[in-house]
Amino acid sequence: MKTLKELCKPRKSVFDQSKRDIVLDISDVIEERIDPTEFFSENYLTDGMKVLFQEAFRRFAGKSDSGVFTLTQAMGGGKTHCMIALALLAKYPEFRKEVIGSGFGSELSDPVKVVAFNGRETDAPYGIWGSIADQLGKKAAFDSYYSPLSAPGESAWVNLLSGERVVILLDELPSYLENARSKDIGNSDLAVVTSTALANLLVAVGKGELSRVCVVISDLRATYEGGSGQISEALHNFQQEVGRSAIGLEPVQLNTDEVYHILKKRLFEELADSDEIKAIAEGYRSSLADAEQMNLTHASSDTLAQQIRESYPFHPRIRDLYARFRENPGFQQTRGLLRFMRVVLSDLFESDGANSAYLIHPHMIDLNHRESLAGLPTRMIKPFTTGRLLSLSLSHRLVGSEGKLIK
Repeated sequence: MKTLKELCKPRKSVFDQSKRDIVLDISDVIEERIDPTEFFSENYLTDGMKVLFQEAFRRFAGKSDSGVFTLTQAMGGGKTHCMIALALLAKYPEFRKEVIGSGFGSELSDPVKVVAFNGRETDAPYGIWGSIADQLGKKAAFDSYYSPLSAPGESAWVNLLSGERVVILLDELPSYLENARSKDIGNSDLAVVTSTALANLLVAVGKGELSRVCVVISDLRATYEGGSGQISEALHNFQQEVGRSAIGLEPVQLNTDEVYHILKKRLFEELADSDEIKAIAEGYRSSLADAEQMNLTHASSDTLAQQIRESYPFHPRIRDLYARFRENPGFQQTRGLLRFMRVVLSDLFESDGANSAYLIHPHMIDLNHRESLAGLPTRMIKPFTTGRLLSLSLSHRLVGSEGKLIK
């Protein structure tokens, strides 16, 4: 069997500490700070993304009645990444066939307009509707709704968007609405006005005049799963409106092998071919079968071999470890796992570990490494340093027929 060092080549970004905490947002698309070639070279197309792309491009072609989508996932679960991917495919037709294949995406050869609002932009002077109108080059169309700030009605939205082929991306809205509660407007506040404006937008998108307009909203409740104070009544009301008119999609199915595929794509430039992976899986199967014969374990050797073929270069128990991470509200799901595994991978390849290991095991996580602990929420560190990680690691290290530990 060949080692990780011989078969796998991590991306250069794995070893660049300055890139471990870089988080893209949808504003980066509008300001053209994202290289589509680089982005898609590291992008794994999940089932949730496939459905979103398919339905969005059907909408752009005027072949779908569904124009509103919500991306439902916990913090760091891939919502913004999914939005960015859709935005890049909309703006750059030349990437559609390569990323999503022939058919629903490639049959539309023209660029699609992209409008995006990041809720962290809490100081938007003309509200979310002003930002949308401005990006469309129609700021003056909403002049009567700026001073004082007031909600455009359904007809106003139809007039603004009629004849447009456009995707409107709304991310991090709870942040915006929470801050908007502090801004009084008459007898109400900006949060209520914004909620009304957006609810009117969703209704307008259902009209025939806007048959090529698509709205994608990141899940409103998931953003606050860690607990950040009370969410306003305006947010609650808007949630109800979204629930009535939107199709919910999950960007990453966290209980499937999609997590492995994302890690492989984002972290590695080259991986072993199927024959090499099969040989490694067989080596583990054979060693576990020997251990079974000696009554050292009752685990299924055939099951382990199949799991390794799917999870390589990660040991299957990495997913079990990840499941423990996800139980903690402070851990940022896929984003947090990617950052954490970059640290583990760089440490493994910069030391001698990759020269003698065949898979990346849980027991290879170095809890003395400053960046490893930095990637975990504080509430998780104590259990890990009191033996739970050690127990998880040792329970899945295999004993060979000669009593040697397979690394």
